[in-house]
Amino acid sequence: AEMERDGGVSSHVGPFVDFSDVGSLLTTAGFTLPTVDIDTLSLGFPHAFVVMEHLQRMGEGNASLNRRKRVGVETFLSAACIHQEMYRGESDPEEEEECIETSLQIIYAIGWTPHESQPQPSARGSGKAKLGAGMVTSTTKE
Repeated sequence: AEMERDGGVSSHVGPFVDFSDVGSLLTTAGFTLPTVDIDTLSLGFPHAFVVMEHLQRMGEGNASLNRRKRVGVETFLSAACIHQEMYRGESDPEEEEECIETSLQIIYAIGWTPHESQPQPSARGSGKAKLGAGMVTSTTKE
């Protein structure tokens, strides 16, 4: 829609976070024992305008300094129509309104400030059993 109307595209949401980088971010910030979890939710909305309103109210607008300050009404309406066609979900049989499906991911990250009471790793080579000792392996000859 933006390419048709404005001759180019720009980002409209903040950068996406790579799940694997969250633990590294905690460690780099000085936290220990990082734990990271992720939930993926699928939501249905009546139309793209409600999706965009929710994104705005969650603070998920684009925070880049070089972003386009404003999107024209024609571009906004065109993008909403395209979004409606591309992400049409299954409508509830009891309701006559269609919905569009949207998914979002929530990343939970927990880290602890270092303290002497936290468990510390054992010294390298201090193990008393081999790692594979408790594993049962089976070999079959044919």
